[in-house]
Amino acid sequence: MLSLNFRNPADAATPVQQTLIKHQQAVEETATPSAADQVRQGIEVLLSPEAQQAAKTGDKNADIDATNLPKRIKEQLKMIRSIQERIAKRMKDMQAFMKDRSLSPRAREGKIRQLQMEIMAMTNSLIQATNQLNQAMQQMKLSLDDRTLAATLVSPQNLQS
Repeated sequence: MLSLNFRNPADAATPVQQTLIKHQQAVEETATPSAADQVRQGIEVLLSPEAQQAAKTGDKNADIDATNLPKRIKEQLKMIRSIQERIAKRMKDMQAFMKDRSLSPRAREGKIRQLQMEIMAMTNSLIQATNQLNQAMQQMKLSLDDRTLAATLVSPQNLQS
């Protein structure tokens, strides 16, 4: 069973892909792979022409919409992606403030503290959204392929800033 659970808020800030790698390594250590597993290198996601066109026109969730995943899962994936994007933006903002020498040290420190609190709140939201996604996938009894596809759709290479 593929799980996207986070154990603590610090883990939530790391990419979902790292969690998948850890899970895959644990599975590889405990199971002898079949010939089919040895041949398979990964999962390739092909977008329909409509999804490719939507991606070109700026619909950043076209890849999610183009899947055959249930509507509830798609909505949860979009929410997770949105939270991830907001966290990434706040992290960039924080880096900019850390480098900004035009501010007084006290003002810079206050702004950085504020951004850290916002990031922590968003990280908690990300954990909750991920837990809700896991619960929904379990309730719907999604296949391993669908679970892997869902994880792939919220992995860092699919985030657009």
